[in-house]
Amino acid sequence: MAPSGLSEADADAVLDKVVTFPDGSRYERLESMTNFRKDDGIARILYRCRRKSDGLSQTKQVVETFVMKVKFQVPCAEIREPLEGPNIETAAELHALKSFALRKQGSVPHLVTWKRTAQGAAGLFPGGYLVITVMTLMPGKTLLDLGFWSLTSDEQDMIRAAFLTTLKDIWCDGFVPYDRALRNILWSKETKQCSIVDFEHYHVENNPISMNEKGEMAQWGIVRRPALSWYEEWGLSAPKRAR
Repeated sequence: MAPSGLSEADADAVLDKVVTFPDGSRYERLESMTNFRKDDGIARILYRCRRKSDGLSQTKQVVETFVMKVKFQVPCAEIREPLEGPNIETAAELHALKSFALRKQGSVPHLVTWKRTAQGAAGLFPGGYLVITVMTLMPGKTLLDLGFWSLTSDEQDMIRAAFLTTLKDIWCDGFVPYDRALRNILWSKETKQCSIVDFEHYHVENNPISMNEKGEMAQWGIVRRPALSWYEEWGLSAPKRAR
């Protein structure tokens, strides 16, 4: 059982093995990529998935793997009634993924398809929204999984240089992500590609300001700085409210 009180079995019990989307495409859930965790008002889990063939093609097709992100509305103190969804963070990510796909932006995930529906009687919150998003799978492993600070200094410098190139491209497209963490940076040793994922939290900038490269890398955790509490960390990254 996960710390949130949910397990992968709970998700399996209410999700179809093969999900059909409004465009007619069908994707089969494979192994989970995360545990099934719950925050205020939402529960989420990520899977690898693959597109199911329509069975009509006679040619052998290469099986491509994608990411399937599943979000359930769950009741919380602030919201006790079912909502249509998606929530603000999911809508923001869908916008970013669509934009990246249209612009063929490199080193970031692209939207493939998505659907929104209401949870049934057996759901976590009957009537609450269920949003399923399929996006491209980025190569490599997260810097958290790679143990960035255990890599050689040459490897770290190579990753930093590639990271800045990727981040500047994203900024130039008007997206300034602020969920800055090693878990959201992927590095492929084979292709030397650095990718950034998870676009639920970002500033929209029509004219991105000049980047403080060292300061930005410090907030992402690839340049050392004094450790902060999670509250101080969020204070550095979260949007500032207008007065």
